[in-house]
Amino acid sequence: MKNLSRILCLLIILLSSITADAFLLRVGLKESVSKVTVSATSYFDLIDMHTNRVILTTYGWRNYRIEAENGGLSVEGVGTFYGPIILAPISNASGKVDDRAYRGKLEISRTNGSRIMVVNIVDLEEYLYGVVKSEMSESFPIEALKAQAIIARTFALSNLKKHQDKGYHLCPTVCCQVYKGVSAESKITTAAVDQTLSLVLSYEGSLARTYYHSCCGGKTAPFIWNKQGETSYLQSKNCPFCNHARNSSYSWTQRISFYEIQKAFNTGKITNISVNEYDESGRAKTILICHGAGNSTINTNKFRNIMGYTRVKSTLFTLHNDGQGVVFNGKGYGHGVGLCQWGARGMAEAGYSFKEILGFYYSGVCLQKIVFEGEK
Repeated sequence: MKNLSRILCLLIILLSSITADAFLLRVGLKESVSKVTVSATSYFDLIDMHTNRVILTTYGWRNYRIEAENGGLSVEGVGTFYGPIILAPISNASGKVDDRAYRGKLEISRTNGSRIMVVNIVDLEEYLYGVVKSEMSESFPIEALKAQAIIARTFALSNLKKHQDKGYHLCPTVCCQVYKGVSAESKITTAAVDQTLSLVLSYEGSLARTYYHSCCGGKTAPFIWNKQGETSYLQSKNCPFCNHARNSSYSWTQRISFYEIQKAFNTGKITNISVNEYDESGRAKTILICHGAGNSTINTNKFRNIMGYTRVKSTLFTLHNDGQGVVFNGKGYGHGVGLCQWGARGMAEAGYSFKEILGFYYSGVCLQKIVFEGEK
């Protein structure tokens, strides 16, 4: 195991399709809301981008309500402007929207007539300050946090087009990565970002797909979403590191009544539920629901989504019927693909470096320093 870091190659990668401006991410914080309240932690400017004019300079303690009105954006006590309006903090201040602070700038624009969208325009590294602690506990060892910083950076850059039709790159939820701004920063997670500055994972010259999850339950899952692209580094493998004394999700039990499942999937009266198909990691791919109107085969990822990810924590489960419901005995939490965060903690506590952690969960990838076109 100590030779795992030899799997990783240290190179410089030039992403010619991304300009230097790509260091500035657009994160869609709010979409289609009726109003927002903005302020800052210190002095800030409000700028009407339609005229490129500063319409207000003030201290951060004052809140300003912004609403879509009269074909523009109404700033409480100031006036109505075509917009978009930029909240630009002065010096080291952070802008605030509805009392949550963010680094960078806030862009408020009008969409669909009377609705408002808020986008955080933020430096990639500062974005990661608000992601790493949101995705991994700050109590985890620094080497695990460094690994998290690198895969979060890679994930962000490889998903810049995910929400481009909406006018931003990424959202702040689990659809992309959880991002909570300044409130989610801490000294150790910031250090993990800074100590891995510009490092990403790649495979055969392209950014790797750095999927990650909370706990694999002892065995990671193969890449499950599609067959496109080379994903040989995302194959199922045994993980002996996540069975941690503090990990309550390594094994779990959940009972769900037949009646609740019947209502959720609009079936006849359920008589039995069984696993219909397993994948190579032992995860259930589909379940068979036998009911009065016939049989229904349900994809287990769809089942988790409908019944709740916190109830059916993974698809690595066995089940049995008790006459009135089904009891799931499972392991792990999440989809199981890529890096197991509790496994990363276990590896770090055993003395492995962030390079060895990444080499274990993404076999054959390269650790590279990202360089944007136009940057020297």
